Amino acid sequence: MRKVLITGAGNGVGKATAEILKDEKLLLIDIDEKNLKAVAKKLNCDYFVCDVTNVENNEHFKKLNTLEKLKNIIATNTFGTIAMITAFSPILINNAAVKRGVDSCQIININSQSGVETEEFCPVYNASKHGSYYYRKAVQRDLAKHNVKITDVCPGLIKTDFYIRANDELSSEIMELGLSAKQVALTIKYVFDLPSDITIPSIEIRNIKNY
Repeated sequence: MRKVLITGAGNGVGKATAEILKDEKLLLIDIDEKNLKAVAKKLNCDYFVCDVTNVENNEHFKKLNTLEKLKNIIATNTFGTIAMITAFSPILINNAAVKRGVDSCQIININSQSGVETEEFCPVYNASKHGSYYYRKAVQRDLAKHNVKITDVCPGLIKTDFYIRANDELSSEIMELGLSAKQVALTIKYVFDLPSDITIPSIEIRNIKNY
């Protein structure tokens, strides 16, 4: 049984990934306490309510103006990823060293097609995902020296309630072109189950109709 930490586990891809990997020893993290508790209870696993963008655990913004919203996008997608890797990579490096290379450890970032492409309608989101993508490229060689693998999974449109929660609901015709959260989770499991001496730096996935 492997130890797996999943962020954003209360909803969408994080939740689907937890369900796919339910037989592993899971620790689920999300800022959405209600949904996180429900998922953890269903899967009988540990959870921790956490805002990955706020390492000081300060009170969340109550009112966001436009610039604060943009800052929050970058904080979540770029800094949140960097913060998690910075916090946990020393633990993984130590774990790999204890096992003396018999097994590798795996970090999987849920990135986006927006991390490898540019779209004029969401430049800040693109910038935040590109930042995460290139941070992974910058650290992957050093992590590999310590037998720690890191992979970006870059899905296209996903059929979750993300856009509703972001007050940017898409039409049903567009949403039908998306991947299901389970399809993304199965891709994560594919990467997770690779032999210990094989790594995929990044993998792009999308519905074949969504080009």
